[in-house]
Amino acid sequence: MKVYKYFLIICASIILAPAITFAQDKEAKITLNFEVVDSQKVCKALVVSEALPVKELSIKFYVKRLFSLLPIGEATTDENGSASLEFPTDIPGGETGNLTVIAKITEDENYMDTETTHDIKWGVIVKEDPNLSHQRSLWGSRSDAPIYFMVASDLIILAIWGTLIYIVFQVFKMKRISSLNKK
Repeated sequence: MKVYKYFLIICASIILAPAITFAQDKEAKITLNFEVVDSQKVCKALVVSEALPVKELSIKFYVKRLFSLLPIGEATTDENGSASLEFPTDIPGGETGNLTVIAKITEDENYMDTETTHDIKWGVIVKEDPNLSHQRSLWGSRSDAPIYFMVASDLIILAIWGTLIYIVFQVFKMKRISSLNKK
């Protein structure tokens, strides 16, 4: 009886797997546009599927950072398939001010996961402070590391080598004592 139940479970999963896998059968295309309206930066996404605008679809906006994506907001498309978001003005963009903006459709029951990217110079330009590169800091090289780190690491190395040398001397001392006891 148990074998029969397992057989039915396996058959049902094989039959239902394509239905579950292909539930998101529609593909959407996202187009990003950037505008400055009344001194506010606005990011607009136009979502089209099969040459028709997509209504009431949630679009998430991100800015690409070094190791991950920084979420900047979410918007829902209107009847024209357009979603707009007021872009934050305080995101650092490095020395050139370039930012990579990403618009994504994720976890929608009708449309496949889709994303598009676009580069724009809307970031805050960050200039490197030359005084910071020559100060002692955690991220500095050996010569710029904090003194207490250098002293602590040297003491740890001396303690380990001192222990090893002490053990070697004790082994020789035991060997010498054992040779004296045999005589």
